[in-house]
Amino acid sequence: MVILKRVIEVTNSRLLEKLKPEFFKQMLRVLKSKTSQQATKSALHILIQTCLWGRNKSKMMEANVIFELIEFELEKPEKHVTELIINLLAHLCSCADGRAQFLGHAGSIAMVAKRILRVSPATDDRAVQILKSISKYAATNHVLVEMLKVGAVTKLCMVMQADCAAYVKEKARGILRLHSTLWNGSPCIAVYLLTRYQR
Repeated sequence: MVILKRVIEVTNSRLLEKLKPEFFKQMLRVLKSKTSQQATKSALHILIQTCLWGRNKSKMMEANVIFELIEFELEKPEKHVTELIINLLAHLCSCADGRAQFLGHAGSIAMVAKRILRVSPATDDRAVQILKSISKYAATNHVLVEMLKVGAVTKLCMVMQADCAAYVKEKARGILRLHSTLWNGSPCIAVYLLTRYQR
């Protein structure tokens, strides 16, 4: 897996665009096998590297990558593995099929919300990016209520008060402003947290 990771890093993008769905299924098998931390991290690095090219995101959807990543993360792996998983999910949630598959898992929003301010600044950035993609492009009433119930909105408010990078706070502020009208009326969150982030 380590050698394959190095090969992928120097491979021509035209070749990476021609990867078959079976390749991504094989990466998932490596993750599920939990052979070693090194193999797990290499598989995740490979998925991150390859998802950027051609139709690879769509091929990952075919392989059910998002569902399996969430399941893997729910087992609470080590922090660096979590960083890689959240990073990959952020890339995959940039497309409509990715967001649909992400929201198809009942624990997706709760899992991402729990990782904010608990892992690393890089994870905070990517997790907030996932919530931004969801709240901007897939914000059904059900999704917005779910974000409240599982504490995602509260976490966004906490990001605003925490020692996070300015650009991460700006993303969190944008999400809060976008749906403050709905969230303000909820007993799930202290009113004072939201009122300061209204338009």
